[in-house]
Amino acid sequence: MTPPGRTKTEQAYLALRRAIVVGDLAEDAPLDDAMLLTRYGYGRTPIREALKRLADEQFITYPPHRTPYVRGIKLRDLSRLYEARHLLEEPVARLAARRVTSAQLDRLDWICDRIDEEIAAGHPYEAVEYDHEFHLEIAKSTDNRFLAESVNKLNCGSLRIWYLAHSRLGMETVNEGHRAVKAALVARDPDKAASLVSQHIDTSYARQMELQKLDTSTYKPTPITPP
Repeated sequence: MTPPGRTKTEQAYLALRRAIVVGDLAEDAPLDDAMLLTRYGYGRTPIREALKRLADEQFITYPPHRTPYVRGIKLRDLSRLYEARHLLEEPVARLAARRVTSAQLDRLDWICDRIDEEIAAGHPYEAVEYDHEFHLEIAKSTDNRFLAESVNKLNCGSLRIWYLAHSRLGMETVNEGHRAVKAALVARDPDKAASLVSQHIDTSYARQMELQKLDTSTYKPTPITPP
């Protein structure tokens, strides 16, 4: 039964979004209708509508007249991705420090509390989703929907790598950066807000580099048996 207020399309979207972020649907994996119908049990129309939304949010690539597939981020793309975050989110933080409302500051506090709860419970996926919501709420605080849409799409495309870092490197200190940024917004200090967002993005990038080193150090090639 569909929960009150949540359509089958919404359920399909949430199920596929989670599966992509946590890696149940692998990077570059084709998202064939028949496979998704069998695996998740939703009808063809809800699945297709969910895929369209996920494509718009950068979770998947949906080529014309071809099977969509999970959008991946290659190692060579990481520096450009974080460069884009700096160019977008630092000015957003400056503007948010000037325009954020009391209600939005309360919302940021609430999100930080939820992140702490999910970290304590050992729920990296839920923590990542609230992490995304935190950055989106700052963008919404600019009162500029174009900036909010841009931040949403850029960071949706990053959720998979955030999840990998959170689940493998731990999450204990992740929320410290959020609370520091929120304090700068409370102080209405644009320069401080932008500086702290920059530091937060750099910390996230450093965690991705640490994750890459971990993967390299634990990689063991398959021995080749001489003929």
